Amino acid sequence: MDSRVIGLLKQFLYFLLLFTAFSFSIQANLTQAENNILSTNDLKSKVEQAVLSKWQQLGQRKGSRSHVIISGIPESYRAHKCPNSLEIKTNKQLTLGRNSLQVSCETSSSWSLALTAEIEVWRKVVVIRDHLARGELIKTSSLTLQERNIGDLQRGYFTELADVTGNVSKRSLKAGVALNPSMVDLPIIVRRGQAITLVSELPGISVNVEGIALKKGRKGDTIKVKNSRTEKVLFGTIISAELISVN
Repeated sequence: MDSRVIGLLKQFLYFLLLFTAFSFSIQANLTQAENNILSTNDLKSKVEQAVLSKWQQLGQRKGSRSHVIISGIPESYRAHKCPNSLEIKTNKQLTLGRNSLQVSCETSSSWSLALTAEIEVWRKVVVIRDHLARGELIKTSSLTLQERNIGDLQRGYFTELADVTGNVSKRSLKAGVALNPSMVDLPIIVRRGQAITLVSELPGISVNVEGIALKKGRKGDTIKVKNSRTEKVLFGTIISAELISVN
């Protein structure tokens, strides 16, 4: 093999080695850059954790658990990993339901995103186990406790069975409905024409007389009553099924 061919082979090997080294360098740089990028799922998870932490600092409701759902991250978005904590800015204090956020990372490769956070708070509330008819007395056996997102219960809810037991339903209610105060009422305990006891209390003295209820009512209601002895019509507050306080 002459010297010219040998020289060409040496040059080819040199360029081959140089190209291989350059390719490895590019691949290493690409791998390093890729490792510094957050996937969409990882970014979503980090933002959710940051918002949840910020929400819990406002005070966690007893017996509840909170959950944050982030939306608005473009599928193709590539964010650099943030060496520091994410900065979460809101126009107002975080609340149950939908919240607008500005999420950013202040680094040499800083980035910022406008996102939406849906905050849910789940806790056990009183739910109807069986169908209830209008006016039906609510028994403990008709109720159960189930975990619900209280953000969906805008009209309120009950957390204790005892708070509902003994009341009556204001309307027909299906099984699975979470009860709220507008759905229940105290039972009628005094009927019109019923004989009752009127009690009048003054400092150091209490007077009881027989009377007649002129209206029906529930505990705490103020109704018209009549003193059976004097025939005088008065207003009284229902204390129990047989006792009405008048002054």
